[in-house]
Amino acid sequence: MIHDLCPTMAETEKILRFPGRIEFPKITIGQSILENLQKRAHQVFQVDAYTGKTMTRYELLEKSIRLAVGLQDWGLNSDDIVSISSETQLNWFVVACAAMFLGNPLAPFNPSYTEMELLHSLNIVKPRIIFVSRITYEVVHRAAQKQSWKIELIQLDDENPITDILTLGGIISQRRQWPDPLGYQATAVSEPFRKEAIILQSSGTTGLPKGVMLSHKNMLASVFMAKNFQFEDFSNASVILTVIPLHHGFGFLIMLSVIHSNATTIMMKSFDPKLFCESIQKYRVTILPIVPALLGFLAKNPIVSNYDFRSLRQIMFGSAPSSHQLIGLVEDRLKNKNLILRNGYGMTELSIVTHICNIGSKKKLSVGPVQTALELKIVDRETGKSLGPNETGELCCKGDHVMLGYKGNPQATAEVIDSNGWLHTGDLAFYDNDGDLFISGRLKELIKYKGFQVAPAEIEHLLGAHSEVVDVAVVGKPDDIAGEVPLAFVVKTTGSDVTAEELCKFVSERLSSPKHLRGGVRFIDAIPRNSNAKILRRELLLLLAKL
Repeated sequence: MIHDLCPTMAETEKILRFPGRIEFPKITIGQSILENLQKRAHQVFQVDAYTGKTMTRYELLEKSIRLAVGLQDWGLNSDDIVSISSETQLNWFVVACAAMFLGNPLAPFNPSYTEMELLHSLNIVKPRIIFVSRITYEVVHRAAQKQSWKIELIQLDDENPITDILTLGGIISQRRQWPDPLGYQATAVSEPFRKEAIILQSSGTTGLPKGVMLSHKNMLASVFMAKNFQFEDFSNASVILTVIPLHHGFGFLIMLSVIHSNATTIMMKSFDPKLFCESIQKYRVTILPIVPALLGFLAKNPIVSNYDFRSLRQIMFGSAPSSHQLIGLVEDRLKNKNLILRNGYGMTELSIVTHICNIGSKKKLSVGPVQTALELKIVDRETGKSLGPNETGELCCKGDHVMLGYKGNPQATAEVIDSNGWLHTGDLAFYDNDGDLFISGRLKELIKYKGFQVAPAEIEHLLGAHSEVVDVAVVGKPDDIAGEVPLAFVVKTTGSDVTAEELCKFVSERLSSPKHLRGGVRFIDAIPRNSNAKILRRELLLLLAKL
């Protein structure tokens, strides 16, 4: 229940607040999903852009319920964690829904993880079951064999079964008495607001990936935000093109939003320029959630001119900086007077999305006012003092969107969430006199490659282990298409003749694609550091600007 939707500010505290108290029912996100699927069971839910295959909401409901029952019969316990390591495909959300119906935590992995990256994430999450595709099976199988606990692998694909492992199709096609999909009830969970519903992988602000624990209340808050603000004009005719991977928080939230609305989603497992444009034209896509890198594609790639994009009503983008110039280029290129471009903001630790620019706003770079059950303030990093309108500082947030914490890492959690419950985002921001928020930069050192977070420390740790590298620092090099690409400044050992190409190959063989050194390697005599040995990245960025 909401009393008012206009943000207010306590002048003495300089805190922006969403004034209406939202009382979420004490249910799981799985119970909410089930209720919405049962309401609109016979609509088309998703379409595979590559094959044209479809899945109705009823088919999703039936398959996910059967899988949930099958997993219980197999012996899945209430606290066991279920993981998915697969590219986007129609069955991906069958597994997600099954886990959430049972109240089991869901922990998706990036399907492009190398074995080394996956080993790290497995040790955080410790899943009992991992659903794999034919593409990810070998890497997951090798990593799973090295764990001290038993991990069951189940194939997600409907076709070409992998030898000697369970398949999703095999589980749900058994001859037995299955529950009526329209009468099935999801498992209730005691204290759902304090239990993790999903564990997403995030780099936080530095270092290796962390497991972000989001509660059932966190996810209900995100769905409420999306349904009431982000996708205000969802209707039976709404068609969303989902090109953002489902293991990514933004992609996951899009799918939850589709389930809680009347929309249909067109699924792409990876970005293909021709298919992307063909799908918008063929399926008359109305809503397009993308990362800013794809704004560059829409603005500059000549292929765009060959297709009809007049069906688009909204393009929503976020997760990396944009510019007035780029937004203007997209508007000019698409020549669609009914199209609205909306800038948004969020982070995994804040349940994915917290802000979206209001429809009709003339402030193209604003991410809009404070929304849902949230408070925010802008803090001076030196003094800790809360700042007023038009003063830039670190964005801090409090409320129902704040994560439970990093799984198994209370120290890292305490570094982000202070004793008063404020989550320090690491992003520089300000709000204007109307209470609209603007993101102006970031304190944290993350590189954002096509919307993916890349922690320089992870690449630095790897390169630092190379026998011919004395010291290394990695920064983000601006890129018109990707937003940023990693670039390494390297100090070689004396007499070394290692080449930049060799070091780039060294990284690409060991880390997944977003972490490859697309910005190259620059050899320098010394890495600038302060008295505490912290890298002075600002000096490196100034050096980069001169190259």
